[in-house]
Amino acid sequence: MSKYLKFMNTPEGVQQIFTREKIGKMSGDEFEKYEKRIYEQLNKIGIPTNGELAYENQGKIFVWHTMGDGKVCGECDSMEGKIFEHMEDIPDDLHPNCRCYIEEIDLYAA
Repeated sequence: MSKYLKFMNTPEGVQQIFTREKIGKMSGDEFEKYEKRIYEQLNKIGIPTNGELAYENQGKIFVWHTMGDGKVCGECDSMEGKIFEHMEDIPDDLHPNCRCYIEEIDLYAA
């Protein structure tokens, strides 16, 4: 499992990875909204470029999962099994206290 995926899957649910390009396109208000999380990511895993993130995750896909129990909301249930080819396309949690997580699948693993 990559350091990026370890950072994304938290006890509080899924959090997106901020890339340099994504931060560069943010409005001031958007940056202010995510500033604490951006600095937390910077201190834990750094801020990768889109290229670095893509290189790290070559040959992998990412699958969104719910906990699969009676507490799963409709919004999360609609994401169950959704496949992402690029880590940077994975959204944040859908709501507070989300328990969803991302599974990394190596397409080249035997």
